[in-house]
Amino acid sequence: MRIFLGVILGFFLTLGLAYVADTGRHAVCPAVEGRPLVNWDEVNLRFTQLSDSVQKGWHKLTSH
Repeated sequence: MRIFLGVILGFFLTLGLAYVADTGRHAVCPAVEGRPLVNWDEVNLRFTQLSDSVQKGWHKLTSH
């Protein structure tokens, strides 16, 4: 159980740090131009698709 919790915590910590690095990079140094490290629009789209899929699967499992 500790390993599972550690993996989940590590995933969210990595994602959070990547987001902070992407958003803070341009605020600290406006001369830095370029694309962010992560395409957050694509992450949002895929997360929405995943959550919709999980929701449909849950409704399918719980419906009688």
